[in-house]
Amino acid sequence: MDSRSKRLWVATLANVAVASLLILVLYGIMLALAVLAPEISGWPLYVVLALGIALSLIALRFAKAVSSRAARRVAYIVNGCALLLHLTTIFGLVALLISSTRERFLIPDGYKGDVYVVYGASDGERLSKTHSAVTYRIPKDGILRVQGPMARNWTRTEYDYQTETGKLERIRNFWPTTIHPTPENLANDRDYGVYFPRTGGLTDEKGCTAEYQFFYVGTKAHLLTKYKQVDISAYLQQHPLSCTPQQK
Repeated sequence: MDSRSKRLWVATLANVAVASLLILVLYGIMLALAVLAPEISGWPLYVVLALGIALSLIALRFAKAVSSRAARRVAYIVNGCALLLHLTTIFGLVALLISSTRERFLIPDGYKGDVYVVYGASDGERLSKTHSAVTYRIPKDGILRVQGPMARNWTRTEYDYQTETGKLERIRNFWPTTIHPTPENLANDRDYGVYFPRTGGLTDEKGCTAEYQFFYVGTKAHLLTKYKQVDISAYLQQHPLSCTPQQK
């Protein structure tokens, strides 16, 4: 095998490895999205995409210099498919970013406990939103009632504490799994974070359907020792949705 063929197959095998790694990275990001992670590191994806495109172009260039027609054909197919995978991923990410909605939760400074956003309440607040952004200003009791349905498109979520003067402080810690009562966690009343965001729904006696999203915000020590879960069913019984009952 001459040096040109060696370079071609080294670049091709490396390209296949990077394309396989790209699939694994995308799978990992999908798992993170499944738990509604507010912050997902994108740098591994960007590195793999840049490396994959570079290897694809290099391998395709090497293929032109190989004398064997069969080798060129295989190299064109393999590296061309890899290049198509990388470009499709980039176009998909751009389309997803353009169509996504930025969700921002503004939480009263120092609040610890459950945060609920209840949708479909005709007496709820009108949200100031656009196609690309929506802001939820959480009241002091942690439960915000809003008009309109829950967003169905992909969202990018941010959480901030807001002081009475309007100053914002980003909440960067995110805890998607069980927080165990270890001595370290029980003593950690310093680091604030968001625990396990999720969605739910229920229908009251009048046939009014409520959808909601909720999460805990606070410290690990508070969550493990002082946290009391909000009974959203009891809350909605005491504070009906005031919607138009469904026709039976």
